[in-house]
Amino acid sequence: MIIRLLSNRYIVTFLLLLAMFAGLISQAQVNHKINLESCLKPFYHGVASGDPMPDKVIIWTRITPDTITTDPILVSWRMATDTGMSNVVKSGSLMTSNAVDYTVKVDVTGLNANTWYYYEFTVNGQNSPRGRTRTTPVGSAVDSLRFAIVSCANYEAGFFNAYNVLLNRADFDAVICLGDYIYEYETGGYAPNAAANRQWQPSNEIISLADYRQRYSTYHLDDDLRKLHQQFPFITIWDDHETANDAWMNGAENHQPNEGPFAVRKANAKQAYFEWLPIRVTGTTDPYQIFRTLRYGDLADFIMLDTRLHGRDEQAGTTGAVVNSPTRQLLGTDQFSWLGNRLDSSVCRWKILTQQVMIAPLKVFGQAVNGDQWDGYPAERDRVLNYIVSHNIKDVVAITGDIHSSWANDLPTSSYNGSTGGGSAGVEFVGPSVTSPGMSIPLGASAIMASNSHIKYAELSQHGFMILDINKTRTQSDWYYVSTIDQSSGSFSYGQSKYVNDQERFLRSAGSASLPRNSIYGVMAPLCPRVLSIPDAVHESTYPGLLNIYPNPAVDQLIFSFMDPAVTEVTVMIYDLNGRMVKEYKLTEKDLAGQNFLLNISDLKEGLYTGKLSYNHGSSHFKFVKQTQ
Repeated sequence: MIIRLLSNRYIVTFLLLLAMFAGLISQAQVNHKINLESCLKPFYHGVASGDPMPDKVIIWTRITPDTITTDPILVSWRMATDTGMSNVVKSGSLMTSNAVDYTVKVDVTGLNANTWYYYEFTVNGQNSPRGRTRTTPVGSAVDSLRFAIVSCANYEAGFFNAYNVLLNRADFDAVICLGDYIYEYETGGYAPNAAANRQWQPSNEIISLADYRQRYSTYHLDDDLRKLHQQFPFITIWDDHETANDAWMNGAENHQPNEGPFAVRKANAKQAYFEWLPIRVTGTTDPYQIFRTLRYGDLADFIMLDTRLHGRDEQAGTTGAVVNSPTRQLLGTDQFSWLGNRLDSSVCRWKILTQQVMIAPLKVFGQAVNGDQWDGYPAERDRVLNYIVSHNIKDVVAITGDIHSSWANDLPTSSYNGSTGGGSAGVEFVGPSVTSPGMSIPLGASAIMASNSHIKYAELSQHGFMILDINKTRTQSDWYYVSTIDQSSGSFSYGQSKYVNDQERFLRSAGSASLPRNSIYGVMAPLCPRVLSIPDAVHESTYPGLLNIYPNPAVDQLIFSFMDPAVTEVTVMIYDLNGRMVKEYKLTEKDLAGQNFLLNISDLKEGLYTGKLSYNHGSSHFKFVKQTQ
């Protein structure tokens, strides 16, 4: 537990928060990485944004009243093009109440395409942390894109270090969460990690609307998740654990008759999801419909599916008459039709199927092993893949979560040739979990690839994330793995890369990870309401090796990220506003881990500083603000 209270006048508020968070914080739970910083008040759950479009984006926050109340609260919001909020382009106000758990969601319209924006909320004169978001491009205005892909974040299984690493890398346009943003189990019900000592609230299995809301509250109080939401727009879909394990249209493995009607539980889960996440309401008959499309210029259409709750028949294993029925569905008739229309009408080069469960077959000793994924719905898989091939739809890439492991697959049709890739309808990249435990499959990854010729990469146990890098000639996935989830850590390593070329339908191996675009990722928003202004330029380089400096403003440390693994020696000089050098650091290769290094600035006084880095290929000049918490 991390609690920072600046004076005794916060004690009363803190005690009230203890009641409202229903025991979320306990002195016995010393390792939560939950932070009730006074500068967040009353926005302890932070800010977030999502579902970006060229002219609009959702912004979100949640108000925690000082006293337990049912009264509505007036909230104002502003959006600007600078971190100092001096160039405000949009503003407004609205009421929130306990009817929506005091969450606030605004669809800010009339924005410019392909632009970084900053936003904040205000209640009773108190400002939220500033958030940062980005609208999508139009037409040919963009020739490359990068996305962080995450899924399966079990709070009790360990620390969300994947989110920490992503925040420090900051080399992508948006975060895509492929489901299992939360888990529904009771305390200790699924893979608890004694070393991490993290317990969610409520302690019971979540069933009621209040239960689901409180579980989301636990997650949004996590430092790493809250800060990642603050800096990047999220694109989200749910999987099963946002409702219950192995959910289908009318039930779930982890739902029992004594827990009430599943329809009620499902409605509670969906309502809380839309309250607590920055997702746009697009459904008409069902306002909580998640299948929708987000377009990034003429480069990529993200076609988001619901393979979980909308039209899925009940799981029935992997063999037998029920499983092999030609009428068996995973999407539902209306969603299948919608998918076909989106594929046919897309004007984008890449069609990214953003969905939950693995499409490609997975067999051990010739037998499919998981009836919860598309292997349990072979007729639906055939319909989708045959539609793609028969309609000559090129450049289809599926991105998938759910199974807590990493895979790169061709999507084989009946004519597939594992040696040439011929007969593949497209490709699929499956990402590792943030914390949930990996798979246990007999013989391991190498044997699986040997007996499944369409599987080109498999890693079954490590936690981390994918970076999806898209340009006009190819789409590549890079897998990265964190070193631990037992304690808070920013250490990670590179795993593997696979790509598919434009107009091809099969995977190739890449020799290295993709490189980010330089100087397009914008200035980070300050972590708490502003104390000092942030410089508008993060850095100016004579060589495009320095990717990012973060956080800015900074309290105790600066994190420098390089896009060039060849950077092995660095000299850092920091100057005050009088031009005097106040710090000099000399770093060698052993100080540089994962193309990142940390600089301790805790002994610097509050103020604005400039600096210079000299390294192998050139130099970089930067500015930063040192502030006290």
